[in-house]
Amino acid sequence: MRPSRPPRGSSWRGPQLPRHLLRRFSCIEMSKEFLQDQGGISQEISRIIISFEGALLPINNEDLQYLPEGSYTVNSQKIYTNGAMLQPGQLVQDSLDGQVYTVFTELTHSPIHGLKRYVVTKKGVAAPRG
Repeated sequence: MRPSRPPRGSSWRGPQLPRHLLRRFSCIEMSKEFLQDQGGISQEISRIIISFEGALLPINNEDLQYLPEGSYTVNSQKIYTNGAMLQPGQLVQDSLDGQVYTVFTELTHSPIHGLKRYVVTKKGVAAPRG
């Protein structure tokens, strides 16, 4: 049986995340700013670099067995995107609840389409390694 092809002239781009799972994320850059009017107190501020849509899902055992880094915490989750490129160490903020995540690694996926998966960990939350 042959795989079905999209109709001629269609703009099919491969698998996409369902719209009802998507939420807005922002890649942010954190820096410290000194406030002169408050006696030089430093305050952490964030600046949005780019925004993208993605889905935040729990990490599962199948993903963990393929992690070459072999390290995760109970605060690890996955972010799926429709092609947004993230880098390890990058900070990502969820617009739904304001939670900031640090990108740990990219999980491999088929190179045929633009769907990307990343393991992320909640920033500022300490947990024992699993």
